[in-house]
Amino acid sequence: MLVLYGSVRSTPLARRADRCLLDLPLNQGTILTHQLENAKSCARRFGLEGFEMRVLVDTESTAPVSLPDARHEGMSCVIQQDASPIRGVAGVLSDATQEMDENDYIIVTSGAQVYLERLDDLVHAMAKQRADVTLVSSRDGSPVGVWLMRVGVLRSVKPVGYVDLKEQSLESWRHDHVVRVVERSRAYVQPARSRSEYLDAVRSRVMGYGVGATIDEDPYREDWESTFSIAEPGSEVASGAILHDSIALAGSVVGKDAVVVRSVLCPGANIAPGARVIEQVVQGRVKRGRSS
Repeated sequence: MLVLYGSVRSTPLARRADRCLLDLPLNQGTILTHQLENAKSCARRFGLEGFEMRVLVDTESTAPVSLPDARHEGMSCVIQQDASPIRGVAGVLSDATQEMDENDYIIVTSGAQVYLERLDDLVHAMAKQRADVTLVSSRDGSPVGVWLMRVGVLRSVKPVGYVDLKEQSLESWRHDHVVRVVERSRAYVQPARSRSEYLDAVRSRVMGYGVGATIDEDPYREDWESTFSIAEPGSEVASGAILHDSIALAGSVVGKDAVVVRSVLCPGANIAPGARVIEQVVQGRVKRGRSS
């Protein structure tokens, strides 16, 4: 299983949090451990011995610092920094699979996302297609978040230069290989790159699998009802303070009776007693009576 993490430029959330997005907390564990738990479910369901989850981080991005140890469960987690700064997704996948047999299959996923359906269920649906390349799409047009592909398909990717997966390789594969699409009626993953996406991802984890895109579709959902509040070890949240669908990362301070709504408090954030913060990513000090 190859987990792709990176972008052309760092997101504001990643910059202000000063960490890899995969290290951001969910209601249980982190985005990275969420990926690993889903990899484990695939290994168990399909009887895969020595299954490896490899996190491929591009040269412009910060690698996760927390490396989960899953060796005692018959699988491993490896973090690998890309060797080339300009290779493209297809190029990265080709380089990463050179030692594999051409009839091996790989699961390819985006890193900064949370699954709204079980990954093993998605992989099972793709495997039933018996294709060289299978992707999962949703009718609402959400970005593709999971692929299943035979390694031999990647042998056609040129060894040098930038090679895009969707715009270049996929188009040529349609002519030379069997390409199938598994369609879902709604989103099956929740991206977690921006503040709002990340908070929605945490909310989806609290609500559990199967919530799909209903997080923002329910007309009767009460926005004033808090679903979660997370205070990471190393943060300080005073008595009477309220974290409404918000997260206080290590190194942040929330004063007495402060109210924080749909926000992420980064290291160095200091929310004064009685202050109000609404829909912000905060680094510095917020005084009472003002919103960052």
